[in-house]
Amino acid sequence: MNNYYKFRLNNKEQFINIPIKIDFDNEGRQEGIEEFERQTIEKIINPINDFETTRFSHSPWDTNQDKTEINYNFNFFDFNSPILVATQSNWLDDYQNAGFADNEIYFFANSFKGSFFKLDFYNTKNFQDQKALLSIIIPTQQGLKEPGFIGVAQTPVEVKKPKFILDFLGADKEGFFIYWLKQQTFLAQNEFYVSCKFFNAKKGIFVRMMNEPQSSLNSLNKFNFDKGQYFFYKYVLDYNTYEYKVYKEIPVINQPPTLFRVGDTTNPVVWYEYVNEQ
Repeated sequence: MNNYYKFRLNNKEQFINIPIKIDFDNEGRQEGIEEFERQTIEKIINPINDFETTRFSHSPWDTNQDKTEINYNFNFFDFNSPILVATQSNWLDDYQNAGFADNEIYFFANSFKGSFFKLDFYNTKNFQDQKALLSIIIPTQQGLKEPGFIGVAQTPVEVKKPKFILDFLGADKEGFFIYWLKQQTFLAQNEFYVSCKFFNAKKGIFVRMMNEPQSSLNSLNKFNFDKGQYFFYKYVLDYNTYEYKVYKEIPVINQPPTLFRVGDTTNPVVWYEYVNEQ
């Protein structure tokens, strides 16, 4: 087979016309090209994600739908009793169990004023896959009061206690609202698993809290139990009303857990200090 061509040249201007098809066949590839163009343009112009936040208030829970307050009750353990024989009465909503004297509470000593409750919001209750998304701080300067005594003369006074009624109105508003993404385009997350810690500025430590006292567990499992069940409450945001509700998950054998709403006066959000030593 002869693959060679022989050309004779003379003084006349000549050219060779070789027809070559250079049209691209894009049939079936148009969508891919458009997607490539879109991604390339986005990389060039560096588009801004919508991180605007809005506030979610606690959803009404009474028959007339006009009570919006959320009730929190934090209980500290009385270490005068061994945890293995403790009963629920060993946990009290009293800062004295956290090591604060009435005079420190009454005069807002720096050690007391610097203490706070911290609610951490996670995407899941599975510790291996958790991502911390936001936190809410409830300061000790808020809260209800109880009788106390100060000084050598044991003068009766009113001191703060770790029991909170947060609402739109009144002095105690911090911690009532949840500030989260206004739109779900960047992150579609409206359900959170929330844990609680208390920062004790007097001792300089964080104290983890549970949604049940360890006395409710049998003696063999006071330190070995389902952390996902006992360390979290579930908060659900409603993007239609921009309100939230708080639930406690009740386990059901071979079925998804039942959601029991908490946060009202009858069933507050209750936390108990977790004791990790015998």
